[in-house]
Parts: sequence; structure tokens; C-alpha cells
Amino acid sequence: MDFSLSSDHTTIADLARQIFRDQVSDSYLADSPSNPDTALWKVLGEAGLIGLSLSEAAGGSGMDFIAECLVLQEMGHVLAPVPLRETLLAAWALDQAGQHEVLRDVVAGDTYLALNLGDGPAHIDGLLSGTLPHVPYAEGAARVVTVAGEQLVAFDPSESGVSVTQERTTSGRPAATLQLQNVAVTPLGDAELTRCLKQRLQIATAALQLGVAEEALQRTAAYTTERKQFNKPIAAFQAVSHRAANGYIDIEALRAVLDGAMWRISAGLDATLQAGATRWWACEMSHRVSHTAQHLHGGIGADLEYPIHRYFLWAKQLEFDLGGAGQQLAAMGEHLAQTPGSGITL
Repeated sequence: MDFSLSSDHTTIADLARQIFRDQVSDSYLADSPSNPDTALWKVLGEAGLIGLSLSEAAGGSGMDFIAECLVLQEMGHVLAPVPLRETLLAAWALDQAGQHEVLRDVVAGDTYLALNLGDGPAHIDGLLSGTLPHVPYAEGAARVVTVAGEQLVAFDPSESGVSVTQERTTSGRPAATLQLQNVAVTPLGDAELTRCLKQRLQIATAALQLGVAEEALQRTAAYTTERKQFNKPIAAFQAVSHRAANGYIDIEALRAVLDGAMWRISAGLDATLQAGATRWWACEMSHRVSHTAQHLHGGIGADLEYPIHRYFLWAKQLEFDLGGAGQQLAAMGEHLAQTPGSGITL
């Protein structure tokens, strides 16, 4: 296995970095831009970053999962208010099911998709009924991809049988609870497709968390080298430097397991344990690094007019999006118990 990036991967990452850095700044976020930012979403579409891993039939570029994760890392650096993670993953499922027509407007940046892979509503005779809680970017989405029984399905949230109740979230990301009453759905696949999509969701979320944490720690390093106490930078104090060093080790540990998980997905291999390990590391890292960034900034870290607090809020939101570290560890243990030979045998 070779985890080094290809020239195409490097080009995609550089392009994403340039777009996000040019379009999203601290002052931009302080002005509370609309979420999703439709202008930024259109720019991403025109740059080809929304349809990266989709087939040519869907208007995509046919690249691999690694390219998507690299773009998500760059998004995490700037906290861009766009539904990129949800759309990339839901679009992949629709593409796998041959639903190409609905994806053309998505790839162009004219609309977006929503995704929720928790316990879904009842699915009877092609109709959904029940409650679908906490669906990010549900309002305004062209389709919502979700689980219903043993099937992965998609439906239009603008249908008359869908009632939308807005929710407040930690990071300010829009979400909603959907009440469904006999809503027509499009079947996308069985439990196998759902399993693959869940693995991608775990790994993509970790990639986003990596970008958030990297930027938070970089900003903390810059602050502690400039902020002085007793006539020397506080970064020179052992307690500060050790805490920052621990954060760096956490980030690099996540990067190592993330590389392996992305490679397995792109190689078409099962990544149940690798995705779980990546998700666990991401939760642990996200908690420790976000608190480190806050604490080393001192009192100014709690100032809502200072940008570091946004990284803390995003980190906590992403940490618990799919369940915390303990829940992920339990899921991995259950998988090992039920699947002999899936772990390392001594």
C-alpha cells in the first residue's frame, strides 16, 4: 500500500485551498453569512469540486474518495458554511444507484443534498412514514438520502407529506427534524450500499475534523509565540509547549489512520474497522485539541468576537455528529465479537 498523494490529488487539494482561503475569512464568518452560502456553493460547482468522485454520466470527474477527503480537510480549515460533506456522500449513493439526472444540478452547484444514516422511519410499499431527527441541511435540499429498514432510499423533502421543524445546533449549521407521512421514495440499494456509505461518512467526517483541528492548533501556535508574559512568549513555558505538542501528536495519529482508511475505500476494500478506528481517533483528537486551543488562548478564547471559539464549536459538533468515541468503540467491539478473524490474530 502506498499512501503518498498523486499529482492529481495535490492539484485538487491546492485548488480547494485557494478557493476556500479566497472566499472565507474571519471577517466573513463574523458577519454571519447565510448557511448554506449559495454563492460559495456555486463557485465550488464551477471548479468541479462537488462532482469529484461521481461518474461522467452524472457530470462528475471520476476521481477517488481520497480527493473528496482532501477537499473536506481544506473546508475544515476555514469552516466554510456549505453542505459539502453531506452532498458528496449522498451524491455518491445516488450515482451508484444510477440516479444521474438529479445530480446534474448538484454538480453544477445549483442545489445540494442532505444525508442522515441514523435509524430511519418505517418503509411500507415504497412509502415512508415516521420521524427523521437531526438532518443537516434538510431544508432546501433537492433530495434527502436516508436508511429505511434494510434499504437505502432517497426522497424529496419538498413533498407535501414532509413537515420540517428547524433545529439549533452547536456550530450554527442548519438542521431539521422531518415528520414524514406516506412520502414516496426512490430505492437506492440494500444493506451493503448502506454499509459502504456509513464507512465513507465516518472517514469523511474525520477528514473534516482533521482540517478543523489543524487550523485551530496552527492559530494557537501563532498566538502563543506572540503573546508575552514575564517578558517572554508564553510558548516558551514548558506547560504550554507540552500541551501544544500533545495536540500535534493527536493530529498526526489521526492523519496516519485516516490515510489507511481512505486508501482502503479507494481500493474498493472493506474498511469497517479502519473507518471505526479513524472515527474513534477523530473524536478523541477533536476533544483534546479543541480544549487545548481554547485554554492556551486564555480569556480571549472565550470572546465571541475572537475567531478561535468557532473552531471549538465546530470541533464539538463534529465530535458527536455520529456518536462519540465511546459509542464508536462499542460498535467496533461488537463487530470484532460477531466477525471472527476480522481483527489481528496472535
